[in-house]
Amino acid sequence: MTANLFLVAAPRSGSTQLSAWMSSHPDVDLPPIKEPNYFSQHEFPADYVAKHHLNDVDPARYVTQRSSKVMQFAIFREPQHYDYLFKGMTARWRMDASTTYLHCPEAARKIHDHSPDAKVILLTRNPIARALSHYRLATRTGRTTRSLREEIEAEASGETPLPGRFLLRQSRYDDAVAQYRDVFDQENLLEIAFEDLVTDVDATLARIAVFLDIDPEKFDTTVDSQNAGDAPRFKALNAFLMTSGIKTHLRQLLPVSLKRKLKAVYFKPNTEQFSDADKALLRQYLE
Repeated sequence: MTANLFLVAAPRSGSTQLSAWMSSHPDVDLPPIKEPNYFSQHEFPADYVAKHHLNDVDPARYVTQRSSKVMQFAIFREPQHYDYLFKGMTARWRMDASTTYLHCPEAARKIHDHSPDAKVILLTRNPIARALSHYRLATRTGRTTRSLREEIEAEASGETPLPGRFLLRQSRYDDAVAQYRDVFDQENLLEIAFEDLVTDVDATLARIAVFLDIDPEKFDTTVDSQNAGDAPRFKALNAFLMTSGIKTHLRQLLPVSLKRKLKAVYFKPNTEQFSDADKALLRQYLE
């Protein structure tokens, strides 16, 4: 068994929540690592991954220990490690929901070569709203302490390494979507907008059900798995915990119930407002 369904989404377009709704269906399975990034691994040098603590789990150790711990993101590089994630799945559809596949130029062809009959769901969002949401996430996780303008200019100038480009690159969809249209037959490709998803969840899931030929009544939309965009109360501490790797270790070790309690203290609602000038600069680069 291996993946035969791919949720290829722009980051911050609702893929975590949508994958949770989809995997609530008895005909859809999601591996414990939502984003194994197997088909975009070449964009993530091992030293960069280690330096920035990108892996929520070590893939080799995860497989050796026969773990099934649920985590979000890791760079799986070995075929046997990737296949392990789908071992024992019995559902008709087995889904890989790695968001890095949208903008990786080689991913569409690699996915098709691996699973020629795979179905692909493309999920995108208004480019400006997506970029601003991703900036909020980056400050929440501690991956950046720079201002929005500084991040825009660093990426536009090429200063930001490829794996760290989260504002401009991931909000440019034309080429990214075109590559999937070129590689996959029309009947194997479904395009969805985040705005349509949040406006009418049931209608969007009904479209997916038709696309996958499954019962639309068997999704559980009470499942809540949103990837929050709150702000840290202690920015310096938050950045230190991320850059030192401590946050990654805590995420791996702490039980879910305790993590939820800590988040209530550690984070606050994000009320940051972006200046019109910064938004205009972002729009200028994205146009």
